[in-house]
Amino acid sequence: MQVTLLYTSLLTILAIFLAIKVGMNRTETNTMLGEGESSALLQSIRAHGNLIEYAPLALILLALLEMQNTSNWVLHLCGSLFFLGRILHAYGVFISRESTPYRLIGALITWLIMMIMSVMGIYIYVL
Repeated sequence: MQVTLLYTSLLTILAIFLAIKVGMNRTETNTMLGEGESSALLQSIRAHGNLIEYAPLALILLALLEMQNTSNWVLHLCGSLFFLGRILHAYGVFISRESTPYRLIGALITWLIMMIMSVMGIYIYVL
């Protein structure tokens, strides 16, 4: 489970970084609950929240594929692209409340990789 451990570790570091950003924005705006009227706080909350919404399913899929002896290069490709997608999405959310190319590409990469891993899992099951 070394590949899953790597990507779980990387995504956890990203999650902590995003959580720290939320905390810093809360301190700056003196808003301890909700987002108040701060656009920056709302953006940091959603960047963190969006990662937390998608990462568990992706990591479960990655772990289950690794347990089925999927090739390491395939696992690394899926894990690294998912991680890249999450970084792009978070960056896109941080720079604007509106849609940005980073946010869009990050979301598309996330969905695509999760769909690919899901189809791989179904394929393995059917075999």
